[in-house]
Amino acid sequence: MNSTVVVGYDQSAPSEHALLVAAREASLRQAVLTVVHAYHYARPTTPMVFTPPVLQEVYDKTAMDIAEEGVERIRARYPDLDVRPKAEAGPTAHVLLTADRDARLLVVGNRGRGGFAGLLLGSVSMRVLGGASCPVIVARGAAVGTYDRVVAAVDVDDPGCADVLGFAFDDAAHRNAAVVAFHVRDDEERWVMEQNLEAAGLMKSSDEVAADLDERLSALVSRAQARHPDVESSRWIAAGAAGRRLIEESEAADLVVVGAHRRHGGQAGMRIGPVTTTLLHHARCPVAVVPHG
Repeated sequence: MNSTVVVGYDQSAPSEHALLVAAREASLRQAVLTVVHAYHYARPTTPMVFTPPVLQEVYDKTAMDIAEEGVERIRARYPDLDVRPKAEAGPTAHVLLTADRDARLLVVGNRGRGGFAGLLLGSVSMRVLGGASCPVIVARGAAVGTYDRVVAAVDVDDPGCADVLGFAFDDAAHRNAAVVAFHVRDDEERWVMEQNLEAAGLMKSSDEVAADLDERLSALVSRAQARHPDVESSRWIAAGAAGRRLIEESEAADLVVVGAHRRHGGQAGMRIGPVTTTLLHHARCPVAVVPHG
């Protein structure tokens, strides 16, 4: 059974970009692509009066026409891809999250029709991230696949980075791209660490700290690469603000992959941290958020 990629589509420019990103992902994965349009019935103007069935039919048909328009756009580019339309009434994020509960990937635009001018990330995208159990790609940027380079944001101290690297190598293998494992040492955190080490008489030189980080990052990359030995990889350790450095890396990448902790208590969804939030607002290419933990 083929896996499924779900994408939200509402004819807005960001959703057109999301459609292309999703189609490429589905094609590379040999997955089914489901193009979903969410809509609302008009509220009756008179209390206790329901929307007439004939008017509901008009809304239903119009919504399906929009979904089918997205399907036709993709079939023109990917004639062999299995693309299916779906239209459903309801809150957009809920409709996307329930369109296919077994979906392997969700793709959304960075904003939709309801966003105001200057909005960097739409509320629907944030709600999808907050409720998704599978990886979500937010389609930032303008081009689709031009650098053959996937950047994985790796925090060597977070066990979830194995999932981030796993997704990055899987995606890079599909698109015949290289993986760059990127770890950023926060300047302020480094200063606090050095003060603590010095107080304990365990102070390491900056070269020793860098060598230790590189060794740990190398081990993580090696384990992830074992599944895809033909995928080229490199690793970088940089100092500075993680969000800013990753935005810079996104300028020459097809995809940036970051992680987010799953919600506790059996709840679906992810808890989006500050670095991921920064990327979702400012990255120059699509951002994949991978749930872990």
